[in-house]
Amino acid sequence: MENLTAVSIELSRRGYIVLAFDPYTIGRSDAVNTSDVGSAAALDYLMSLDIVDKEHIGAVGHSAGSGRVAAAVTSPDGGIREGVKAVMYLGAGSFNLQGVNMGVFIGSFDNTYGQGRITVWDIFTADPFVSQVGVTEIENGKWYGDVNEGTAKVLYSGFSGHTSALFLPAPIQATVDFFDTALIKAPNPQGGLVYGWKALGTTLGLVAMLLIMFNIVALCVDTKFFATIKRERTEAVSGVNAPFLFYFITPAIINALVCAWAIYNGQMLLKNISILRINNVNGFIFWFGFSTLLSLGILIVRFIWDKKIDRKKVVNHAKIKPSNYGKALLLGVIALCTLYALTYLSETLWVLSPRAWKLQINLLTPDRMLLFVTYFPLYLIFFSVFNYNHTIGLRLKGQSEGKFTALVWLSSAFPVILFLGFTYGKLFLTGYTAITNVQMSRANSSLLCNFLTYFVICKVTTFFYKKTGSFHTGAIINAAIMTWVAIGTDLVTAVL
Repeated sequence: MENLTAVSIELSRRGYIVLAFDPYTIGRSDAVNTSDVGSAAALDYLMSLDIVDKEHIGAVGHSAGSGRVAAAVTSPDGGIREGVKAVMYLGAGSFNLQGVNMGVFIGSFDNTYGQGRITVWDIFTADPFVSQVGVTEIENGKWYGDVNEGTAKVLYSGFSGHTSALFLPAPIQATVDFFDTALIKAPNPQGGLVYGWKALGTTLGLVAMLLIMFNIVALCVDTKFFATIKRERTEAVSGVNAPFLFYFITPAIINALVCAWAIYNGQMLLKNISILRINNVNGFIFWFGFSTLLSLGILIVRFIWDKKIDRKKVVNHAKIKPSNYGKALLLGVIALCTLYALTYLSETLWVLSPRAWKLQINLLTPDRMLLFVTYFPLYLIFFSVFNYNHTIGLRLKGQSEGKFTALVWLSSAFPVILFLGFTYGKLFLTGYTAITNVQMSRANSSLLCNFLTYFVICKVTTFFYKKTGSFHTGAIINAAIMTWVAIGTDLVTAVL
């Protein structure tokens, strides 16, 4: 429901009564198999409220939400439900409903529309739109048909992509303008857009929570109980002539090349494992698994062939006492509980949505808590390998602490940077998208979100390595946070 926060704020401040909800299987809703995933029930509830004008109802959905909206407003006999006067799609869909005023917004660099067959440059001549209004080319923002008779249609475009249609000004303003016209009686027109202040406040709140988490865990590390996990930091294992191209650039390029293949096929393969019930996460698990094997392979090659590497330090860096690992796990629990408690308080006391940038640090249902237990061991394996390689392999002689932090971030984010650069580079140069199916569309959106979380991941890695001299403490904290992010809101497969 937080995805449509910007739209909800701008409509509600103009006098509309707005209901945003989590569809079944998403966020805090239960996983239930229904064709409309709860959208019809949500509309029923909205129309049951005495304060609602039941003759002037509108609905808006983003991406897959367009299908949910269509299901909600369609009656059993195939017509439009009584009272529904306006339907708006953001970033997907076409003029596929009759007997209701319709609007569609497709961003000027929306990377999913048409599934690779229609360029965003040709959106105003695309058949799904022009065939419905009887022209050869549609004008941006021009109304076709009669609003009073419920036959009007309007196509918008502007500066936004698929995910960014949720927070950039052009799509938000277009949505407001659409309902002001399509519902005939705009309740209280207001100028300007103010939703950005909520996004800024949420972002600052998230940063504050992270700072509190770092300080609390750091204070714990300095106590007598956790003193045993500290050890002398491993010095550089190889000289400044380390094979940087081989160790850093090459795996990043390989990771980027296999990204699309691994994410898509991971979703297709792992969905057959009943306990892995979040398909989008399954794709990343599969990709991270390939990345882990690649990292291990390169480390083994270096260990055998790199004469400058200190093999003894490489082995010692991996050693850890079971009791110290248990304490590191406890620190991970403390870190996660700190963030979770602050998230709960922010929602309960200050009504602050914690999902800045769609980072999905959401309160968990019991079902998602069980999924946390399922996915956490997998993320722990990946982050243990990544943190080990970062802390043992990216510390070069004479390197400053700042450069070490930057190298860790670059080595983590570089594959995503390359993949997103290819995706949007092709879109800007040709008008066609490199994303050609729903699975990769969702992956692309998650990659954008993960790109932002790398700032946190790498700070955890370097901060706790400097604090403890070991890699596993940061790996456990990263695995805990990223598992939470992964399973927090995404679509869960219902178990019958």
